[in-house]
Amino acid sequence: ANGKKSNLNFHGMPDGAAIFPLSEGGYVYVSNSEMRNSEGGVYGVYFNNFGEVVDYKVLLSKTKRNCSGGKTPWDTWVSCEETGSGQCWQVDPTG
Repeated sequence: ANGKKSNLNFHGMPDGAAIFPLSEGGYVYVSNSEMRNSEGGVYGVYFNNFGEVVDYKVLLSKTKRNCSGGKTPWDTWVSCEETGSGQCWQVDPTG
């Protein structure tokens, strides 16, 4: 929407995703990255009311093989590492 290009490249190996409405209008597309070696995480693409991309940012980083995920009833995203000792993380894409 502002004509600028993000400093971040779109994340590799996208996996589970969901859409969250934003209180000021627009929405955010949240997606896991199933990259290995602590290069995984969760990313958000933010859109305004006109469907134009206005931001792209890292919501969770330095995790491994974030597979699938789930939107909670309280509008957060749960992302879990698909490894033997993986953790589950709760991310708030609207805050």
